[in-house]
Amino acid sequence: MKIQVKHLQVIGALLFIQFYIIWTLGFINYVPQLYNYDILRASAILLAVGLLMMISKYLINIINNATTDKYFRALILIYAATTYYITYNAVIQYYQLNLDVSLDTATYMQSFASATLYHRFFSSFVAYTFFFNHASPILFLIYPLYLTYPGITTLTAIQVILTTLPTIPLYKLGQKLFNDRKYALATAIIYLAYPWTTTYLTGPFEVVVLTAPFLALTLYNLYMGNKWGYWISLTLMMMTIEFSPIIGIFLALYILAIKLDWLKTKQRITLGTETLAYSIAWLITAFLMVYYFSHGTINIFQNLWGSALAGPLIGMSNTIAKALFHLASQAKTNNTIDLQTPINATNVAITLMNNVMTGFNTKVQTVVLLMAPLLFLNLAEPQNL
Repeated sequence: MKIQVKHLQVIGALLFIQFYIIWTLGFINYVPQLYNYDILRASAILLAVGLLMMISKYLINIINNATTDKYFRALILIYAATTYYITYNAVIQYYQLNLDVSLDTATYMQSFASATLYHRFFSSFVAYTFFFNHASPILFLIYPLYLTYPGITTLTAIQVILTTLPTIPLYKLGQKLFNDRKYALATAIIYLAYPWTTTYLTGPFEVVVLTAPFLALTLYNLYMGNKWGYWISLTLMMMTIEFSPIIGIFLALYILAIKLDWLKTKQRITLGTETLAYSIAWLITAFLMVYYFSHGTINIFQNLWGSALAGPLIGMSNTIAKALFHLASQAKTNNTIDLQTPINATNVAITLMNNVMTGFNTKVQTVVLLMAPLLFLNLAEPQNL
């Protein structure tokens, strides 16, 4: 059985990779015949099949648990009903011509259409490429899934399923925490039924929404001692939005500060240090990625909390980027500072604090709110498992 599952995973990986090979060869006109909607869609369907084959072991485990555990079976039914309900309510917004929802989502749909039909690199009416504003490589994973059946319903369903994905793993964490299936069910439902999830997901499609579930999965794998799962979940979180590496930096500090039963002190310090280095590397990559595609006009620290918050950091990072990309003439923003002028640390700190207090309604707040259902995990001290 294990050998068969391993074979399925290998075949699935090949099916997964083939889409990106076909799309790349067609997109760069190396094999123009491959850049065809029907071919790309068929390839995307094979990718989806390959993805299912890659996680076949996990799916088999879910089926087995559902047949033997009535509480887990109830969770699966609740999960299916909830995701359908949220998706249905989200799609209704578009048919009611809700402009706030439609305009943001249209950016992603146009980006995918441009990559499929017009030899444009995720272009939309907002910018010549989505990466002009945001470092979101996660689009490369969402794109083929969307292409299997292009439309608002598919894009909305992808967002809902990914956002509610931690529900099932949290059931297992609840079992380990409380050693009671009823409490395990409650643990999972708290995340699934959190009002933020059931209301915000009826809004536009946003990659920033996907940061929180992947962070939840990262914490789950950290608490359960699944090192491979930890790094995969952490990587997916890093791929969502440009400020997610900052969350990774705080996660590294968290690992260094707590105790984990499955890790000795030296191993925990190593994991925390590796996470810190990995997060910093992703932050630098995200900065350079956006700076490159925007020709030096966008600094990711402006997206984090408004340009005033990170004024000195924006100025210094712009200087470094100009030296790397030779874009001094193009990289003119209203947020740079004169680096020849000495910086008063006290004034900078006061300015930053004032901007934090007055400008809290940001994407970062959105992620923090989505993580609220997981606060009970800290109360239960999962690090002592």
